[in-house]
Amino acid sequence: MIDDDSSVIVVKNGIISLQFSKAEDSVWPSLFHKDFENKELLKLVREEAIKYAGQKAERLTKEKNDLKEANKKLALKEQMKLEESERNRIESLKENERKKATQEIESFKKSHKTVQVEKEQVPYLEKVKNDSTAVKTMEENRKEIFEESNLKSDEKNISDLPGPRSSGSIQIRFTPRVFPTPSRESQDQLEREWLEKQTEARKISELPDDLNDLSPNELNLDLLKEKASNYFKQENYQVAIGVYNHAIRLFPKEPSLYSNRAACHFKVRNLIKCVEDCTRALDLLTPPVADNASSRLKAHVRRGTSFCELELYAEGLLDFEAALKIDPDNSDLKEDIENIRKTILGQQPEDQNENIYIN
Repeated sequence: MIDDDSSVIVVKNGIISLQFSKAEDSVWPSLFHKDFENKELLKLVREEAIKYAGQKAERLTKEKNDLKEANKKLALKEQMKLEESERNRIESLKENERKKATQEIESFKKSHKTVQVEKEQVPYLEKVKNDSTAVKTMEENRKEIFEESNLKSDEKNISDLPGPRSSGSIQIRFTPRVFPTPSRESQDQLEREWLEKQTEARKISELPDDLNDLSPNELNLDLLKEKASNYFKQENYQVAIGVYNHAIRLFPKEPSLYSNRAACHFKVRNLIKCVEDCTRALDLLTPPVADNASSRLKAHVRRGTSFCELELYAEGLLDFEAALKIDPDNSDLKEDIENIRKTILGQQPEDQNENIYIN
């Protein structure tokens, strides 16, 4: 048996290279099937292989979805724990405040009751003491007592006043914005429009009739881009172009597909096609916002480089100047613009072998 996960098939320069790994450590008796000329048998084997590949893709997708759901449930559980802890903390603070308020009310009631008892005793003393002199003396004494009591009460009130509030700091956290632009300079409407276009571009509205039997992996934009990028790194540019062609049929409004395919066309010297793909990418990279600035810069540089290779230096200069507006501090762009201007004026650039860079 063959281990599918570790086996590799490479197509390069018209040659197919197959590297198979054994599922079990044993010696294969033969590398050919004894009935390899039986077309009916080969057809059945092929159908079984296709069926197995589809089942494997479904299994991997199901495992990925199950893991995603498990992570969601775990995150929800942790969030609920945090909310419960916060509720308990708030309830504890409220309970402490209630106890404190109750103690203050009880203390006030006790002090008020003592004053009321003293007031009730005054008429009784006036009835017992009928002598005017005694009454006068008692009133004077009472006046002195009350004045002394008031002084003590004032001193007590002053001592009960709370001290100055202690200084401190409060940390304020804001929800991070999608774009790094400051709020006072943001273009909210343009940013929302760009996000909506990106979301729409990653959706498959309707499959062509000849693509209805594709597997989930063949309909995944990120996997297709990764596959094409690997071919590009292996310098297998024609195969990478084929992958981008397939992806563009599924996602015709995704600007990165055209920009990356333009890089492949440049490598194989299809300069006209490179210009066309860069133009299409720039048409889709609207409205111009900070989030797509890097993609717009690459598209301008690639198209400008292709124009210069076609000796259309005026058109190339316009693209490089547009790129410089996006990244004004880029020294490489400034040097390339200066060399293009010298070429247009018939002057010899400082470095005749300089290649205008392409990202």
